[in-house]
Amino acid sequence: MRTFFKDEKGNVLVFTAVAFFALLLFAAMVTDFGYIFTARNQLQSAVDAAALAGGSGLLVGHTYATSQAIRYAAQNDCINQAVVIGAENISFPAHNRISVNASRTLPLFFLRLIGIDNHMVTAQATAELGYVTSTNGLAPWAVPKEAWHPGDRVVIKAGHLGEIGTNPSFFYPIDFPAINRGDPVTGANEYEHNIVYGSDETVAIGDILQVEPGIMQGPTSQGVRTLIDMDDGVYWDGNGIANSRYPEFSSPRIVKVPLYDPDQPPDPGRNSITVIGFAAFLVESLQGKDVMGVFLEITSPGSSGSGYSLLRCVHLI
Repeated sequence: MRTFFKDEKGNVLVFTAVAFFALLLFAAMVTDFGYIFTARNQLQSAVDAAALAGGSGLLVGHTYATSQAIRYAAQNDCINQAVVIGAENISFPAHNRISVNASRTLPLFFLRLIGIDNHMVTAQATAELGYVTSTNGLAPWAVPKEAWHPGDRVVIKAGHLGEIGTNPSFFYPIDFPAINRGDPVTGANEYEHNIVYGSDETVAIGDILQVEPGIMQGPTSQGVRTLIDMDDGVYWDGNGIANSRYPEFSSPRIVKVPLYDPDQPPDPGRNSITVIGFAAFLVESLQGKDVMGVFLEITSPGSSGSGYSLLRCVHLI
């Protein structure tokens, strides 16, 4: 009988030891695996940001894209340390694509008890520079497409007849949404609001936009002056945007517009144009009744695809 109880006590001790070890192993899995999972997600976010920044940099070239990817990676942390990468972490699988990879060796905690001292996490992202085929936030002007280069000054809202694509009642103002997507909202208030803030409506290549007849001089002047006052120091310095209060290419004075074929201007009256692409301009000034803009080659949020668009976008693939 005494032997039985001694054996039972020994079994309890063994069971307790095994249970404690299992509990410790479970704690190791929860703590260290959670730590690894967090680090992996943070590292992935960093390379995603780096790839997207590098994709925008492809507008300038591979060298600039590389420097942008390195800079934006370092603005992100992985377990409280900046993600530092170099040119060796960057490749260009195609002329319009950039790939970024990064790794981080993590010291572990409880898993050291079973001989696992550290673990390496890795992340990779590839971004592609494409063409915007649909987007929102557009200014209420349809501009006839020409062969512009960055820095070219363009009439983006005509103030008199004789500009490309004008007719006796059309000077580039348009209404949103597209006719094929809903009922266009007309009127001076809506038009002026869309100058200042851009339209919430999405427009795609191939959409039909209703034109707003008339010169719209009052709301154009008021809207443009409001827009200029929002970032009154900004200007084109011959190479890019200078003296803006806002981060790179985020000034409210940078507007997106739909483009139409100047060889197919609308008939007089409240007629329509077909969208063939998009472009971006820095709203520079009012010259008489004309709104002058500087053509910019930039990236913007939007759907990517094939199309004859002058506005670019970057997306992860």
